[in-house]
Amino acid sequence: MIAVLTEIPRMYYLFAKELKRKKLEFYSLTFRDRIPGNVKVVLTSESEAGRIDFSRVVAANEGNVGIAVEKAYSISRGLRAHYSELIVGIDPGEKPGLAVVGDGSVVHVAKLASPEGVKDAIEDIMHIYSCNRVKIKVGNGGGVFRLRLLKMLQENFCFDIEIVDEHATTPSLGKGEAPREVRDIIAAINIALKRGSRLKERVEIKPTPGEIKNIQKHSRQRSGNITISRALAERVAKGELTMERAIELQIQRKN
Repeated sequence: MIAVLTEIPRMYYLFAKELKRKKLEFYSLTFRDRIPGNVKVVLTSESEAGRIDFSRVVAANEGNVGIAVEKAYSISRGLRAHYSELIVGIDPGEKPGLAVVGDGSVVHVAKLASPEGVKDAIEDIMHIYSCNRVKIKVGNGGGVFRLRLLKMLQENFCFDIEIVDEHATTPSLGKGEAPREVRDIIAAINIALKRGSRLKERVEIKPTPGEIKNIQKHSRQRSGNITISRALAERVAKGELTMERAIELQIQRKN
């Protein structure tokens, strides 16, 4: 169980909001209360942490409440704070699946909104867990989304990157198949556990003609009848523009 102990209304609000968003039960305590025996970790503000006599305290400020709650949740589950090796497995795509394996055990999973969102996810993981070394494994599918992901990783991190054959990593469950989100996360776990080949060359994003045409098709579906240019579609493929912005620019060019 997690306990929230703070006299700062704003911090309490932020902690409670994030805990409820994650559907985590918690105690609300004051400094006059005795900490219940089933509490595994206490969440508090950085300025109040020194007042709490407890073995496991996670302190936060307004800017890192999400990371603090994730760390507290990890501690409450009995997970370690330090690992010899963390492996980040990523199932690439428009909305990547991500899994973190610490010394052979799955410690974190997530479904992300974009390839570029992996950057913040990895930075958060590095704040939650400490380790001796990090390795990133990326599936070999995903087309231009994989290239965007790899380029971002190379530009922002110094970790070893391996490319993993995705064959047999995504579960096929037949009738009553699990939601796509679950399948992508399972694939990310399997990618993290599978042997890969180290990526040595610098990645350049070169969308295929088929990917460009597919983006133009999506622009018509999103807008009703507007087909963005090949140049705009290429910028969308590279992650330089959102589809909505590309459509706006196409309309401006016509007027």
